[in-house]
Amino acid sequence: MASSCSTIHNHLDPVSLKFKSQCSETTFCSAAENGTCIPRTCRRDEFPFGYSYQDVLPPLCLPGTFCPDEGSGCLPLVGVGGACQLNRDEQCSLPPDTTDSDQVLCLGSVCTYSNVGIGRPCIADNTTYTDVFNDQHFTSTIIRDNCQKPQYYCGQVSMTCEPAKQLSFPCSVDNECQLKTCDSNICSVPPETPLNIQPWQIVVTGSCILGVLISTCLLLALVHKQHRQARYSDLRGYSAEQLRLRRSLIELHSAAAAASSTKYS
Repeated sequence: MASSCSTIHNHLDPVSLKFKSQCSETTFCSAAENGTCIPRTCRRDEFPFGYSYQDVLPPLCLPGTFCPDEGSGCLPLVGVGGACQLNRDEQCSLPPDTTDSDQVLCLGSVCTYSNVGIGRPCIADNTTYTDVFNDQHFTSTIIRDNCQKPQYYCGQVSMTCEPAKQLSFPCSVDNECQLKTCDSNICSVPPETPLNIQPWQIVVTGSCILGVLISTCLLLALVHKQHRQARYSDLRGYSAEQLRLRRSLIELHSAAAAASSTKYS
């Protein structure tokens, strides 16, 4: 049986900033008054939260539409100046002369162009996320603005677009760096950046590997030669000992034969 609800209670969790309502993760509230929780009719993620492998997933929205946080059905994209949900840039429609999704952002729940040049007033949207682990709170602040990327960022003091900082320059937040990574107050390379190996590093590494292989082969050949020489020396000693024993037996037999002949002559 569907439970009763009201869209008045729809809100963002103050800690995680996740959308919350009186309904479950797989349903949405149908009305502001005397509403009921009914199954969601769309989804924004390939694998949405709250569904089991046995559940039938609601469809993804077609291009030119988006699925709101409520999952209440696909809606047409919102133009610049229209209302959008927190950090849902894909809800905003692109200008007709571009396909770059970074040209339009959802800042302060309003679709905004991201094309402001240097020295001009800008809009900054500060969002702080809080995570609780072992009764300890960890916070992360994400700053987004409408300055042209990646050349500029919105200065938190001047509130105008300033040149983004290059690698190794001092910084206070990620947004100030061209690569959006401020590590220990220094603009750094993002951790997900692929490692670029220089040609000389390939040559040195290959030479070291080849040198190790050659050294190993030479060492094995030397050890094998020593073992073979030791084995040859043992066999030669054994053969000489057998020859001496054979001569001794022949001499003993000859002496016995000679003594016997002298006795009966």
